[in-house]
Amino acid sequence: MRAIFITPLLLLALSACSRHTQPPEPLQPALVYTVTATGNGQAGVYSGAVHARREADLGFRVGGKVTARLVDLGSTVKPGQILGRLDPQDARFATTAARAQLAGAESEVANAASELARAQKLVEQKFLSQAALDTRINADKTARAKLAAMRAQLNISTNQSRYTALTADAAGVVTAVNFEAGQVVSAGQPVLRVAYAGDREVRVRVGEAQARQLKVGAPAPVQLWSAPGKTYTGVIREVAPAADENRTYLVKVTLKDADDAVKLGMSASTLFAGTANSASSIALPPGALFQHRQQPAVWVVNARHRLSAVPVEVVQYRSNAILVRGALPTGSQVIAAGAHMLLAGQKIQPVPYDGVSPVGAGSRL
Repeated sequence: MRAIFITPLLLLALSACSRHTQPPEPLQPALVYTVTATGNGQAGVYSGAVHARREADLGFRVGGKVTARLVDLGSTVKPGQILGRLDPQDARFATTAARAQLAGAESEVANAASELARAQKLVEQKFLSQAALDTRINADKTARAKLAAMRAQLNISTNQSRYTALTADAAGVVTAVNFEAGQVVSAGQPVLRVAYAGDREVRVRVGEAQARQLKVGAPAPVQLWSAPGKTYTGVIREVAPAADENRTYLVKVTLKDADDAVKLGMSASTLFAGTANSASSIALPPGALFQHRQQPAVWVVNARHRLSAVPVEVVQYRSNAILVRGALPTGSQVIAAGAHMLLAGQKIQPVPYDGVSPVGAGSRL
């Protein structure tokens, strides 16, 4: 009788165990921005930064241990100024060895010349065969060739001794420093970046549609963010022939009337005439953009708070927003920040984005 009662109890316990539900899926909080239908009329204005027209990464022409760094970030340099030094000991040893080898080669040439002159006299007196004379001639040529090689080697060693000092080719400003005393560097390794004195330019990135409309030599007025009331004369110098990994094109605008107020790295706005978008564009926070299957995209949040990627075309980069075109109707919710850390189909906990954009990021233009 006891077994009859125990069996139902066991079945009831097993049934209770089977009804255990899986733990709820953890939700990651994510900032969400809603696309609205307000307008904006700033199309054609692109943000960029001031650069020197000529910039170069400098490095030692030989490898070695750094003994001194003679400039700092922001230092002004002059042509021929020494910027850093390497330990010259090995180069000096190489030069000394090359001089010794050159002295030995000079001695061999003198000896070969003497033997050749003696052999020529003996041949005239019929005391030496022509074959023996030919041997002396070949020995003289070999000695002279070796002498030429030793002279070249000495020149190389002398040059390498000079290469232990890194010098500036032209006047400019140090914009990056990548070495310190005691560090071992290899030949050609970039250790300094110098922006050369001369023309200044603003570099901006534009979308594919705008790049097709820009022409080299066209005017492009420029304003510095630090001096919004002043407009500088700009001319398009170069439009990149190929897009970068973000599908944007680099445009370089030369400043014709740059003054002392124009400093390297300053933020600037450039107006490109005729690049206003007739098609609808959407301004979004910069963090909304990520790369999906090698093209720009944004994450759209559906009604169940799951993510799906929507490809977009980048139209313009601004100070704190990006203009895009794509299938993003009014009311769409997109991830506003950290898009590169999320996955397709992932469920998130929406958090309203309260960022501020100069063009009303999330608005349709």
